[in-house]
Amino acid sequence: MGVPARLSRLVAVAVVVGECAAVVLLALGPGGAPGLVLTLLLLAAFTTGIVRTLRSGTKASCACFGASTAPIGRRHVVRNTVLLALAVFGLAAALAGTPASTQAAGVLIAAFGALVGALLVIFTDELGTLFDDGAPRTSGRVRGSAP
Repeated sequence: MGVPARLSRLVAVAVVVGECAAVVLLALGPGGAPGLVLTLLLLAAFTTGIVRTLRSGTKASCACFGASTAPIGRRHVVRNTVLLALAVFGLAAALAGTPASTQAAGVLIAAFGALVGALLVIFTDELGTLFDDGAPRTSGRVRGSAP
């Protein structure tokens, strides 16, 4: 993803440390704002790396959420854009001081929604292959046709 080989180990360690710090900050931070800011920075870096890889034409697999061998594609950009939007909304709520209700039913519904959303994000590659017929993708226009 454009990281020079001599820096790859350092970048890998920095990513793991950053992800762990984001989790701790989200869990312990007041309102989660510091963790959301770090999450936004990490997602922006990941998305930039994916876009650069796609634009360069380099074939790379996405090891997102484990050892996936699925090639990096537009669905990864879409997934990260959705996650970025969620983090922005979360940060806005945290900065606004939106009170959180702790009613049991609301907590259970939110937890279930978060679980379903997390599973959809984690299995993006597998879900994408369900709809991929293996045919090469082309633009909507056929060469030589009138606009």
